[in-house]
Amino acid sequence: MLVRLLTLVGLLSVFGSQGVVLADGPLGAGGAEVSLLQGYPKRLGTSRIRRSKNTYGSHYFLSFSAIPLKKHVGFYKNTLVSLNSVAYGLTEHLSVGGSLDLVSLIRAREGGPIYSGRLQLSGSISEIVHIGISASYVNTRVPVGAEVPEGTEEPSGFVYGMAMLTVGSINNQITIAGGWTHDGNNAGRGPLLNVGGAVRIFANVMLVTEHWIFSDPENAFKAHSFGTRILGDELAIDIGFVYDKVYTKKITPIGLPFLSATLNF
Repeated sequence: MLVRLLTLVGLLSVFGSQGVVLADGPLGAGGAEVSLLQGYPKRLGTSRIRRSKNTYGSHYFLSFSAIPLKKHVGFYKNTLVSLNSVAYGLTEHLSVGGSLDLVSLIRAREGGPIYSGRLQLSGSISEIVHIGISASYVNTRVPVGAEVPEGTEEPSGFVYGMAMLTVGSINNQITIAGGWTHDGNNAGRGPLLNVGGAVRIFANVMLVTEHWIFSDPENAFKAHSFGTRILGDELAIDIGFVYDKVYTKKITPIGLPFLSATLNF
């Protein structure tokens, strides 16, 4: 036993004088380093998909979350070429937005083109809880809501106010919002509800959904959308479809497919 121990000590002394490297560092001092692992192939590094920065947590397809846009940060979104939308953070909590439908601008439409304007005040009260309020105008008739008495001029659009709550982060979140509509003459006959959500399922892919309910005692109008969002640092692509029983169902049984591109600025 003593002989073996002396032999081991002698070997370590030789290795130390030669600067032999065991694993990642030298054993002993002096001399050029010689790795005991020489001759073995190096382990190849595993390739990884680069995870893009998600700067799109403030909105879904058409609706917004309560997560505020940062000051002096905005985005432009184009949907099916025709619908053009923009939003911009005036402060850390106040943002403005608007949209314009080019097809309705070109076509002769009573009441003028379809466009919208929006003002939102929102903020975060914790890392995962965000609240906000918004006021919007849309220059198109709401499918249901306040009745227009016979013989009176039909308003070309309506305004609506919403209070919203978002729970989650920019990558995984759900938003519930509720409010009321008014067409300038009368208020809607039921509340306006909106639910949106997003989940980041892969490095640069998210599932996004959005639902609108225009409540009406006799004939509520509901619109639903589902799709995926492909993330990039400055550009995101949305692919999905929107469905309702009145309009988009006439195009395909599952609704209207759409493609959107969002560009940050």
